[in-house]
Amino acid sequence: MTTPTYDVFDPATLELVGSAPQHTEADVVRAIASATEAARAWSADRAARNENLKQAAGLIRARATELGTLLSREQGKPLREARAEFLVAADLFDYYATLAWDETELLPERAGRHLQVHHRPVGLVGTITPWNFPVSLLAVKLAPALAAGCTVITKPSPSTPLSTIALIGLLNEVLPPHVAQVRTSSRRTVNVALSSLPGVRKISFTGSTDVGISVATQALQGVKRVTLELGGNDPAIVLPDADIRTTARGIVASAFRNAGQVCMAVKRVYVPQALASELTEAISAEAATHVLGHGIDESTTMGPMHNAAQLETVRSMITQATGAGARIAHGNDRGTELPGHFLAPTVIADASDGMTLVDEEQFGNALPIVSYNDEHALIEMLNGQEFGLGASLWTPDEDRAYTLASTLEVGTVWVNQHTVVELDAPFGGWKASGVGRERGRYGLDEYLETRTINARTHA
Repeated sequence: MTTPTYDVFDPATLELVGSAPQHTEADVVRAIASATEAARAWSADRAARNENLKQAAGLIRARATELGTLLSREQGKPLREARAEFLVAADLFDYYATLAWDETELLPERAGRHLQVHHRPVGLVGTITPWNFPVSLLAVKLAPALAAGCTVITKPSPSTPLSTIALIGLLNEVLPPHVAQVRTSSRRTVNVALSSLPGVRKISFTGSTDVGISVATQALQGVKRVTLELGGNDPAIVLPDADIRTTARGIVASAFRNAGQVCMAVKRVYVPQALASELTEAISAEAATHVLGHGIDESTTMGPMHNAAQLETVRSMITQATGAGARIAHGNDRGTELPGHFLAPTVIADASDGMTLVDEEQFGNALPIVSYNDEHALIEMLNGQEFGLGASLWTPDEDRAYTLASTLEVGTVWVNQHTVVELDAPFGGWKASGVGRERGRYGLDEYLETRTINARTHA
């Protein structure tokens, strides 16, 4: 029987890119059964797992341009960024293949008792990933899960399934059968199945807070472990001694990366009142250097927003902000003749707290600039808000930056940069921005269970 499919379109040209299987709950049930059967051998041989991951990294690097082209067409981002996403995936596989960790720890003997702590794979993992970074946000889950000895069923976003299918297909050239599988659907069917069916022991999700809460609620009914990397509304806090040109360049590089569709990007800029005009002008000038177009065109530095609904959400926020007294300093036009979901990078001056563009995560090509007078009152206000994914401080005064950074209730504080992540440093959010951590040994621990053996010696 042939599996039904659904179509996937290029957000820049609106042309058909390909089709993906419309999997059902029954398809997930079969995947769970085959993954469970594969798990015993996979979890038993750590050396073989590490070698397989190294081989996978090599294959990804060898095919990065081909794979990146597919990702660029279905997601919209420029080809060099899409190719870089696959190279990040290769780095993650290499990192976890060589990461040193103990499967068994010995605790100090006491009163004739010997204690061992075992670290063992949590079991079958279901991953659910979004459309903005379909490959790197999968690899940051897949690499540590496989290294830990877990088997994995992954569910990509309905609108960017093709690059995930391609990546899993490549992995299956070196992995044993059924260790890594993919199930796709344009509906919620697969998400619900992975979150609720027995046999899946953990869910690792990246996406919006609302959907993450729904997934976690379903998962917890079956007492599954969960890792949630959720929304953010990251502020860039510019201090009075910041270098305007350097700060503007760094903020634009983060805020408009992937057309603003980055969970940890700068979403709003807070600048001292005395610097607001100068910084707004500098940010606008930097934003104006972007060339909008089709991602596979070498001259393109910015692609479209990914879908019509997200574009409309951002446009509505801009309209609300300007209606409440903000002004357009740059952008708010299409920036290209292509028919896709384009919005030129848009800088909103004279914004203020209370506007939806400032208070809520816009996840798109619009950046509000808000002036402030008291940095300590600002930080207190930010700490009282819902999200806590990241924030950045812009100042040449390192001591001052560390002092203020230690007061921010977020998972990552950047200084004179933003949207930079490391292989070995933990990443995740405080408050409504998430549960658990990814990357480094911290990310591996999310896929391990501990068992304590407490043995008393005979008298």
